[in-house]
Amino acid sequence: MLTSRLCFVAVVVLLVFCVRLPASEEATRLAREFVDNHEKRLKKLDVPAGLAWWEANTTGEKSAFARKVESQNQIDAALADPKTFAVLKGLRDKRMEIDDPVIRRSIEVLYLLYLEKQLDTKLLGRMVKLANDVEEQFNKYRAKVDGKELSDNQVRDILSNSLDSAKLKEAWEASKAVGSVVEADLKELVKLRNAAAVALGFKNFHQMQLFLNEQNADNLMKLFDELDELTRGPFMAAKADIDTRLSKRFKIGVKELMPWHYMDPFFQDTPKVFDADLDEPFSKADIEKVCRTFYAGIGLPIDRVLARSDLYEKKGKSQHAFCTDIDREGDVRILANIRPNHYWAATMLHELGHA
Repeated sequence: MLTSRLCFVAVVVLLVFCVRLPASEEATRLAREFVDNHEKRLKKLDVPAGLAWWEANTTGEKSAFARKVESQNQIDAALADPKTFAVLKGLRDKRMEIDDPVIRRSIEVLYLLYLEKQLDTKLLGRMVKLANDVEEQFNKYRAKVDGKELSDNQVRDILSNSLDSAKLKEAWEASKAVGSVVEADLKELVKLRNAAAVALGFKNFHQMQLFLNEQNADNLMKLFDELDELTRGPFMAAKADIDTRLSKRFKIGVKELMPWHYMDPFFQDTPKVFDADLDEPFSKADIEKVCRTFYAGIGLPIDRVLARSDLYEKKGKSQHAFCTDIDREGDVRILANIRPNHYWAATMLHELGHA
């Protein structure tokens, strides 16, 4: 019985490797021409858009945000062209005839890229404008406490070190007040994005984004539910321990603990309630040097990346961190807002890992 099964498996494997799907030199040629033409058309639009986006995020200048909108509108118009999409769709429908696997995959990826833009360009432009306005307001927003503007780093300092619940609440709520600033634009953007998704045949924007990123919604939710079930017990036990320590720190009952008592604005890092002080080793450290040494030590020097990057706080600049490739040919940069602490050491190592 075992021998028969092995023989059957061997035959199946042989068939998989020997039976080739129909390939067409003509289909491959046309697909390669489309990919090459796409690269030529989009590169001259993509690089200026990347530079405008970078300048907008590092300076907060209105002129940079305006160029960012203009550049994105040009990209969207190129991707929205119905004749070009019709050619692409025809190539995708016959993709199994394309005998170059890289070109075949490129056609699939480009189809998903173009599909999202098969809308009226005025609608696309409206969504770009709203998204840009929300991003600009987020980047420029600074929490105000006692009439004084505070950076996100300063808010984190208060949340991490103050024992005054009233002061903690004021700082935490001030950091969240950006919600009211972007509320109107964000709500309109949500409505437009959902309407656009419906027009393209999807239930809503969320479902469309999952499809465009080649994810199955049911499988994804099943995975999240499984992770929740597996981690809920350990998480609740750990949180109970943290809550006990926090209640002692603030001299209040566990049930009186509020979001501003947990130190991190989004409860993404463990509150500093344990003996180990992770900030102390970095308090006098040169974070850039730490990163240079680490990455040089594993054969991945980062000098060219850091030379192009924007690493410290300034007015109007995005207060978060990201890595970006401006031209897809090596102009890789990171944005950060370094302070000498564990948070920014970890963030820098993370972003430079992307780089």
